Amino acid sequence: MNPQGSLPFNAETFERLADQINAVQSCAELQALTDEAMQSANALLAGIGAQMSALQPMLALLSPPGVNPAQIVTWITDFITAFLQPYVKPMLVLPLQIAQITAAIAKLQAAIESASSRIGSCSIEMPTITMPELPKPPELPPVGLPDISGLS
Repeated sequence: MNPQGSLPFNAETFERLADQINAVQSCAELQALTDEAMQSANALLAGIGAQMSALQPMLALLSPPGVNPAQIVTWITDFITAFLQPYVKPMLVLPLQIAQITAAIAKLQAAIESASSRIGSCSIEMPTITMPELPKPPELPPVGLPDISGLS
């Protein structure tokens, strides 16, 4: 089961690309597969980055206001617990997917280098991989309601 809002990382796509890279016979074919592999990785990572950017404003709402009547604080805290926290749950999974994709890219790059050496006289230009920036989650208040006993 996938966490709400996240996409599963399909390592098989990268494994198939690595198999194709291992079977290439020419430098031109290796360059074409290298470009395809890195474009696929960039597209996947850009999608994750866009999803994290869309969720970033919701992270700011995880901190309830500090000075409000008890009923409002309770409502806001319940809203955060029941709605906002599950809504941003993909933010917990997406960094793991980035790590998995990074490992798969490293395997592809190793396969590309190996194939380039095997072919001989083959110089491959490795396209740049752009990793999305991981947002910093806000500091959450301690569990429980704030002390409002002094408010009247």
